[in-house]
Amino acid sequence: MSGIKQKRVDITFKNLTYIVSVPKTKAKKKILNNVYGQFKSGELNAIMGPSGAGKSSLMNILTGFIRGDISGDISFGAELKNSKVCCYILQDDLFFPWFTVEEVMLLAATLKISNKSLPFEEKKTLIDDILKSLHLSNARNTKCAKLSGGQKKRLSIALELVDNPRVIFLDEPTTGLDASSSMDLIRLLKDLCSEDRTIVCTIHQPSASIYELFGHIYVLNKGMCVYQGSPKNTVPYLQSVGVECPAYHNPADILLEVTNGEYGDYTKAMVEAAKDTKWRRYDLESNSIHSKIKERSDHNGTKKIKSYQNNHIYPPDELFRLWVLLGRCYVQFYRDWTATHLRLIAHICCGILMGLLYGDSGINASKTISNTGLFLVTIVYLWYTTSMPGVLRFPMEIATIRKETFNKWYNIRTYYMATLITSIPMHIIYSMIFGSIIYFSTYQPYEIDRYGKFILVHIMTTIAADGFGILIGTFAGPVNGTFLGAVLCCFMLIYSGFFIFFAHMSIFMRTISYLSPQRFAFESIVLTLYGDNRSNMICPDEEIYCHFKNPKMLLSTLGVTDESSYGFNILMLIIQFAIFRLVAFFGLKRALK
Repeated sequence: MSGIKQKRVDITFKNLTYIVSVPKTKAKKKILNNVYGQFKSGELNAIMGPSGAGKSSLMNILTGFIRGDISGDISFGAELKNSKVCCYILQDDLFFPWFTVEEVMLLAATLKISNKSLPFEEKKTLIDDILKSLHLSNARNTKCAKLSGGQKKRLSIALELVDNPRVIFLDEPTTGLDASSSMDLIRLLKDLCSEDRTIVCTIHQPSASIYELFGHIYVLNKGMCVYQGSPKNTVPYLQSVGVECPAYHNPADILLEVTNGEYGDYTKAMVEAAKDTKWRRYDLESNSIHSKIKERSDHNGTKKIKSYQNNHIYPPDELFRLWVLLGRCYVQFYRDWTATHLRLIAHICCGILMGLLYGDSGINASKTISNTGLFLVTIVYLWYTTSMPGVLRFPMEIATIRKETFNKWYNIRTYYMATLITSIPMHIIYSMIFGSIIYFSTYQPYEIDRYGKFILVHIMTTIAADGFGILIGTFAGPVNGTFLGAVLCCFMLIYSGFFIFFAHMSIFMRTISYLSPQRFAFESIVLTLYGDNRSNMICPDEEIYCHFKNPKMLLSTLGVTDESSYGFNILMLIIQFAIFRLVAFFGLKRALK
């Protein structure tokens, strides 16, 4: 079947300069120095050069992946002035490991293409053809975490092919692959250059057989172009600058060795020679993946599925994407054993253990101080076990989120809202289970009003802790975030009002305590269980005297005198949760940039 022709997108750049600041100094360094060139559609283009030559910088600038002190002109075809027609496949293959190949393909197709543009059944047909063409059909039911290196790389490409991009950028696509897998991948990319698609990739040191598959080679050294042309013209090009390529040697190896200066300094001569356009020749081929669905019959040979072109593709609205991401988050919660099942088991076991340890402290007047200590233990337990997963999880997901948002799967605010909506019900369930076990096993007052307020405090503590963990994770990263989160938790604990009572704090220290969410949670629980004119507690017969038999004596000792402040404390927890989440959102946007 013939390929689907679409408008050509030739990438042209002139006088491109990129300057960065040297860390810890005021010096500036030119990464790219007035580079120029053109990557034409229908060609497989390779950017080569030694380490530090500027390959990744050029790629990132063309895609818009980085910003900074950049000057020059970049054009994507006659009509297009920016890189929004392109997708960028990063060097690291980033997937959520709990989903199968077919599931992530369906997610990508649903997030990228509206059902009005392509009905669900036709999306499945498209996915079938893409997986078959990329030799992934046998792995369609395999979870992403169990794929081989070559399969992961092909899946990265497959995910971006669902909306038929006109330009594809790949950063070091053969890294980590063996010779056979690398050859298969480059052949696949060469086949994808049909339909006037433009493909540009960086590659470090290809073998001779892989080198010959490229249609256009672009070589950088010290931020300058030292060769742009066909791989078949490499030997005569080297001869033009005074270097003879030995017989039976890989021209790519010799080219890079000359670029590295192993045969002397040829940089100036190569820069001048690279300006000659005679080194470039074109060898375009016509193959297609998407043409396979241009007209396809069903098993009876009667039904036909029409192909689609880019100008007929419309992305779904963000509300629909939010719905899809909600489903993905819930499936992820269910399949991530450590985030759901293990946490639930830990909450149940720790709740039972605390109940056995503190016994009847809820009604025993001789154990009143121990009972208030229990309140703080439950608060710290929920805070730490909720915040630490956020500190560790979000930094690990940032790279995947960056790839998906950059390639226009969804907006960052849509993803963030989906995680917020799906996490809150889970935190409510976990805190209710844990709080209920504690409440009834330690013989707290069997009053529905007090029980409801007690559970509400635990819910708000858990939700605030989740926002706090995400905030620390987005700004500090997993290593520094773990340390910073522990230190700040200790700060909150000190100012909670138990280790030093509010009545014993100076006015200044008491003011600082308002920065601690644990202070509001602890005070709320004390007010809930000992305020509101609670009757005297039971003093055991074996005890001579129970100082805190009257609950008002405890409230006075702790410095909790305003029994009407329960609502204020809950409000402060809500405000701090909102602040944590809002600042974390901007921190996530900052991390993605």
